[in-house]
Amino acid sequence: MKTERTEVDSLAELRRQATLAEYRFTSTAPLVGGLVARLREAWNSVATKWQVRPLMEQQSEFNRALVERLARPPGDEASCELLASQDRALTGINRDVALLDAGMRAMAAPRAGQRLKIAFFSPVPPARSGIADYTAELLPHLAELVDLTVFVDDPAAADLPGFAIRPAREFPGRRAGFDLPLYQMGNSAHHETIYEMALRYPGVVVLHDYFIHHFIRHHTVGKGDWAGYGREMGYALGYDGRRLARDIRAGNAPYPLFDTPLNQRLIDAAAGVIVHSGYVAEKIRRYRPGVPMATIPHLVKMESGRNFRQTLDIPDGAVIFGSFGQITSEKQIDVALAAFQKVHQQHPDTRYLLVGETRPDVDLDAILFDLGLRDCVIHVGYVDNFDDFTAWLRVPDVVVNLRYPTIGETSAVALRAMAAARPVIVYDHGWYSELPGDAALMVPPGDTAALEGAMEALAQSTDLRQSMGRAGYKYVREQCDPARAAQAYAEFLRATLEAARA
Repeated sequence: MKTERTEVDSLAELRRQATLAEYRFTSTAPLVGGLVARLREAWNSVATKWQVRPLMEQQSEFNRALVERLARPPGDEASCELLASQDRALTGINRDVALLDAGMRAMAAPRAGQRLKIAFFSPVPPARSGIADYTAELLPHLAELVDLTVFVDDPAAADLPGFAIRPAREFPGRRAGFDLPLYQMGNSAHHETIYEMALRYPGVVVLHDYFIHHFIRHHTVGKGDWAGYGREMGYALGYDGRRLARDIRAGNAPYPLFDTPLNQRLIDAAAGVIVHSGYVAEKIRRYRPGVPMATIPHLVKMESGRNFRQTLDIPDGAVIFGSFGQITSEKQIDVALAAFQKVHQQHPDTRYLLVGETRPDVDLDAILFDLGLRDCVIHVGYVDNFDDFTAWLRVPDVVVNLRYPTIGETSAVALRAMAAARPVIVYDHGWYSELPGDAALMVPPGDTAALEGAMEALAQSTDLRQSMGRAGYKYVREQCDPARAAQAYAEFLRATLEAARA
C-alpha cells in the first residue's frame, strides 16, 4: 500500500539521520582562508569537543530511541506520553547544541564591531506568497545592517536582483560561515525546506502565522505520512493527540486546524522568535515563557502610484467596497456580500470589488446569484504583479477584511489598505483588535447587524471615510516602516547571538 510504503520510507530516513555528524570546518579561500579554517578546527578540537560532543551523543541516543519507538504501534497512554516527552527533550537538546556551537564559533573568531552574517531563508518573488512580498520589502533595509545570503530551493527562479542567492541544499556544508540562520515561516507549501532547516539547524524563526496546522497537514498527510502527523499531534497533545490523529485518519474526526496550532516543535527548536503582534506574543509566552522573542510590527512600504478605478465602468462618485486575496471560506466573503446587499439597496450606485482567485471551498457564482449581486460585483482574479495588486488596492473607498477564524496572522492587505489611506472593516479578534480604532471599524465576529451598520456608516459619510483613511495612513507610516523593522531585526539577531556567546 502506498501510504505504508511512505511511512516505511520516512522511518528509514529517520534512521539515517539518527546519529549527528560532527561538523568539520573548511574554507575554499587560499592561504588566509585555510589558516582561519585550521584555527577554527583547533578550537573545535578543544572547546567544542569537550562541551558539544557529549550533547551530540545524547541527542543521537534520543534520536535512535525515538526512531525505534516510531516504528512500533502507538501503544498505551503511558508509552505515548513517554514518547512525546522524549521527542520534546530531543528538540530542546538540538536547540541547545546549535546555540552552544554558534556561541563557541563566535568566541573562536570574534568580530567585534563587524556586521553579522545571516543565512536568510524565505519564499521570494515570484512565488505566490505574501511572505515573499514581505521579504522583498525587508531585504534592502536589512542588507544595510547585516551581511545576507538568501537560501532558496531554486536560485535560478528567484527574482531578487542585487542579493547573494544560494541553493538551500548548500547550507549544511556552509553553515559555519554564518552567525545565525533566519527563517521566515508561514503556512504555504513554499515553507517545506524552511521548516526542515529550522528544525535541523535552529536559529531565529519569524512566525507569520501562530497556527501552522495547515502547513503540518500538508507536510505530513499531504505526502501520505500519517506517522509523521501522529508524531506532531503527539508532540503537541501527548496521548490525546496521537489518539485524535488515529480518529482523523479513520474518518471519525475533523482536523483541528483552528484549535491546535502544531507550532510547539518549531517554537521549542528556535533560538529566538519574531512575531508581528501582541496577540501572538502572549500566546507564545504562555507556552514557552523563557523563549527570546521580539514583537516587530509587520512592515509596509509606503508608496503612491496607479489606481485602476478609471478603468471600471461605474458611476461617478460611487462608493466601492473591496476585499482582497484568495477567496476562501475563512475570508467570510459570503457574509460580507450579504451585508453589502443591504447597503446596496439603500445606495444603488455602490459596487463591490473582489481581487483574488476563488478557492474550491467557495462557490462565488452561486453566492452572487442567490444575493442578486452579479451586476454590481466586480471580480478580478489572481493578480501576479505586485504593483498591479497595489493599484487595485487603491480602487475601493473601503476595504473589508473579515478573516475568521484567525490563525494568528497579521493581514498585509489591511495594512496596505491603510497605507493607501483607505478605512478598513475587520472582525474584532486576534491581531485585528490591535488596530487603531480611528482607522478601523471593528465588529464582533458573526454580528451581521454590526457589520451592516459599519458598511452603511462608511457608505453614507465621505468625511468619515477620509478621516479614517488619514488615521490609517499615519499609523502605518509610523509603525510599519521597513527601515524601522529592519533595525529591530538586526538588534534582536545580535542580542540572540550575544546570549548564545554568554
